[in-house]
Amino acid sequence: MTEWTIVGVLATLVALFATVMKPMLCLNASLTRLTALLDNLRQELSTIADQNTKSHDRIWQKLSQQEEAMADCEHRLTMLEAQENITRNTIE
Repeated sequence: MTEWTIVGVLATLVALFATVMKPMLCLNASLTRLTALLDNLRQELSTIADQNTKSHDRIWQKLSQQEEAMADCEHRLTMLEAQENITRNTIE
């Protein structure tokens, strides 16, 4: 082997190394950015889930209050109807 053959082989190896390393570095940078974005997304999703749970709790609480109010109104209407029937029966 001559000196120029060795230089050519070394140049080829350096070019091959550079050709492989550039995409690998870009891929590594992209993976790092994606990991950071995924962490942020996970935190936001956790926050949204917590807010959603609190919101549902408030809705269920309000629904329970409405059910109690409706039951009370229904009870009062039943009592008024019964009183009206008693009044009608005594008049007749």
